[in-house]
Amino acid sequence: MPRRRLLPQPNSASAPILPDELMVEILSLLPVKLLIRFRCVNKFFKTLISDPYFVQIHFNKSSRNSYLALMESQNYNLVTLSIPGLLQNQFTTFYEDGLSIQGEGKVVGSCYGLLLITSYNIADNWFYVWNPAMRTKSKKIAIFSDSDLFISRRWFNFSFGYDISAQTYKVVVFYVEKYECNIKSVVKVFSFRDNSWRVIQCLPSIPLYRFDDNSNNSADLNGTINRIARCNYHLLTVDRYVILSLDLSTETYTQLLLPPRVDKLPHFIMPKLVVLMDCLCFCYDLDETHFVIWQMKNFGVQDSWVQLFKISYQPFFNWAELLPLYLSENGDTLILACDVDKAFIYNCRDNKAEKIRITNSILWSQANDYVESLVSTR
Repeated sequence: MPRRRLLPQPNSASAPILPDELMVEILSLLPVKLLIRFRCVNKFFKTLISDPYFVQIHFNKSSRNSYLALMESQNYNLVTLSIPGLLQNQFTTFYEDGLSIQGEGKVVGSCYGLLLITSYNIADNWFYVWNPAMRTKSKKIAIFSDSDLFISRRWFNFSFGYDISAQTYKVVVFYVEKYECNIKSVVKVFSFRDNSWRVIQCLPSIPLYRFDDNSNNSADLNGTINRIARCNYHLLTVDRYVILSLDLSTETYTQLLLPPRVDKLPHFIMPKLVVLMDCLCFCYDLDETHFVIWQMKNFGVQDSWVQLFKISYQPFFNWAELLPLYLSENGDTLILACDVDKAFIYNCRDNKAEKIRITNSILWSQANDYVESLVSTR
């Protein structure tokens, strides 16, 4: 990254003792909450902390300090927990973030430290962006008209990502219209720059969905939104499955093939896509005895699929529906959501699972990871 002067030199009355470059380096290592306090010190600090160049430097240095955004299952309050704290498994209860989401709300995506939050019911449906570190949020944005929502309210999913070329955030809504035996998928994209919705080209395949489950099943990676889809919903063979990759810059699709040695998938448990260690991962149940995770080392390159884990269900006491939430840098430790309301720390070397001891009723299967950032919600 090129070195340059971020800001004009402050006046002598408020000039820092240290050079600008060293001051920026030190401040970029501090947590967001502490930096926010520094804004009140003087104009120099206030301007620096909102400078886009500094915001990017700070985010890059914070990328290893991940958090999980979680929802309580009864009152829809948002909870945020640090992953290092979870790995120590010392929490027995947690304190709410202070953000209460009205209606059937949940966190449906994260990008650059921002969380996309939706709330939807027959009378009122909207989304907004929340920065949990800075405790700021955008204005509410309407999702669909009531008639659109009534048709599809149990069969749609949201995704949230960043269009690198246009330098703007986008919300993507996949939903399915089903009339008797006919299934049609529709994709709408909301651009924060244009402040408008539009329908883009029809999907070449139908994204996986389950009528009784609104869990998100997409993976945001390198300016793309990725979902598992089926070319033909009347055939259940493995060769009917593909990964649809939507490029947010061009709003066009690429179809990626599944890992080469996946020869069967269960009919009643949907496979999942996640991002672990900045790589796309494909996860599925194998014969109700093992949970398998494949990783695409080089995004978009079919030959780069490698099998990361084949995990026995035995350490989890019985068969369960698992979802990876986090993988440590050394590849030794996973945090796995188990069914809806439980989570485990899994030691890959020892094949041992330890249940996370938090007793609050939360929806682990809807967890979203994020990194604290100074990114504005405006």
